[in-house]
This record gives sequence, C-alpha cells and structure tokens, in this order.
Amino acid sequence: MDFARHESLVRVDTAHVVAELIRHPEETKPGEVFREPMHVVALQHRQPSYTCQGRYRVPNVRPDFQSIGRLLVLPAEVPLEVCTLERPDEVVRCMFTQEVLEEYGGDGHIFDGNVLSSLLNFRHRGIEDILGILGNELRAPGFASNALVESLGMTLLIQFARYVREFPKGDIVYRGGLSRRHMRIITEAVEGGTRCPSLSELSDLAGVSLRHLTRSFKESTGMTVYAYIEQVRFEKARALLADTDLLVKDIAYRLGFSCASSLSVAFRKLAGETPQDYRRRVGRSAKSRAAH
Repeated sequence: MDFARHESLVRVDTAHVVAELIRHPEETKPGEVFREPMHVVALQHRQPSYTCQGRYRVPNVRPDFQSIGRLLVLPAEVPLEVCTLERPDEVVRCMFTQEVLEEYGGDGHIFDGNVLSSLLNFRHRGIEDILGILGNELRAPGFASNALVESLGMTLLIQFARYVREFPKGDIVYRGGLSRRHMRIITEAVEGGTRCPSLSELSDLAGVSLRHLTRSFKESTGMTVYAYIEQVRFEKARALLADTDLLVKDIAYRLGFSCASSLSVAFRKLAGETPQDYRRRVGRSAKSRAAH
C-alpha cells in the first residue's frame, strides 16, 4: 500500500507534542492513503469543499466516504483514504503519542467507534483557535517561541483529551496489537457463522498462538476475546429466541454451548433474565403490537 507524502515547511519538537506546518504536493490522485505514527490534530488553511471526502480504513467502522472538515484528526497508525483531488494549500498540525494522550487523558479512548466517527469533520472551536495561533507562531516565530509552542500544544492536548473522555462510549475498534488482517479473520469467523468458534479454533484460523491472540486482541479492542465471543453469542441467541421456534437446547448447540443450562447461565448474566423469559416477553410484545 502506498501512503501519501507531504512537504514539511516548519517543525518544532517539544517534550510532549510536535507542531508542524506542512504542504501537500501539487500532483495528487484520488485514493491516496495517509497514515501517521502519532495522533495528528490538523487545521487546514482553507475550508475544503463539500466534495472533499475520506474514510478511516479500520475494522467495524462505516466503510463509506464522509465529508472532511477544516479541522480533522488522524489517529496514530489508522489509515485515512482520501477520494478527491482537492488538497489544502497548507496544514497546521499538532502531534502527540498514545502514551502522552493516556498520561493526560486517563481512560479516554481515541479508538472508540463513536469518537472515530466524529473526527473526520471535527467540531471544536477552542482547538481550532489554538491551531490558528500555533500556525501564526510557526510562520513567524517570536520571543520564547518554543515555550509558546509547547504551551499551546499542551493546551490543545488537554482539550482533546477532555473531548475524548466525555464522548459517549461505543466499541473500541482499533488500537494496535493484532493486524487488520487478523482482526478481519476473527470478526468474520465469530460474527459470520452460525456457530461461534472456540479460542483455540480462532488461534488456528488466525495462525497465531493462543497467548498472542488473547493478549493482542485485548490490546486492539479493549476487551478479552472471551468477552467478545460471549457478546456475539448473546446477540445471536436473542435473535434466534425472538425470530425462530428452535428449542433452547438446539440454540445452545448451534452457538457452541455445551448444553442448554450453559446458555441459560451466560444469557442471564448479560440480559438479567433467562432465555425462556426473554422469549415470552418478546412474544407478548409482538402480539401486543399486532393487536394494535
């Protein structure tokens, strides 16, 4: 995969952040992919037109192209594909590592699915103003310029960390650890079939050791493989209970449980009711809607 290049006009490295002024090459092509080793919060010198669109190429994030705003965020190691020829003349960027974000952001997750969906057309007046001042300083540095850049960068970092922490939580979809290919193999195996595979089966399918699978999957998603499988099996069980007349023991067998009681225990832990109670409740709701 080829990744797009840019020209760095000015770059200032500080203890916690990097500030940079860049320019994209005049010759561009649709389908270019951008990926950075650090998190990038960027302000484009001019507002892109409504035709400027892109998408993050990561598992479980909507695959369609979305409009790119004047302010956008490119999380570390997340490929961003841009499908239009239009590029801004100049871009001001503030960059920081995942470790620095975690130090000042605590339990906020930039790789949360809900957060990611808001970052291509990022809306934050305070951060936009900070990048505007930062860009002016990079173009014409004054007295104690590096100290000012560090101060502005840290203010931006904390503002962004607050935004991520306060954003409604969704599914953490990308964080490193397993490769995108391995994640795709695992999600397709677990979500695509009628029967959820075991951990050892997933290990064999992905071609990695069980230890590597369990450790790296949690690093990638923030949850254990077992918890992920249980959540998927729970959703499949709910659908089968609501939409079919299969016996609970047959549903348990289909989903890979050893017996009906194992399914009941797992289902009750997540739903707060037994599969039989859930089926009766859903059936009553359906009949009530039909009566009206």
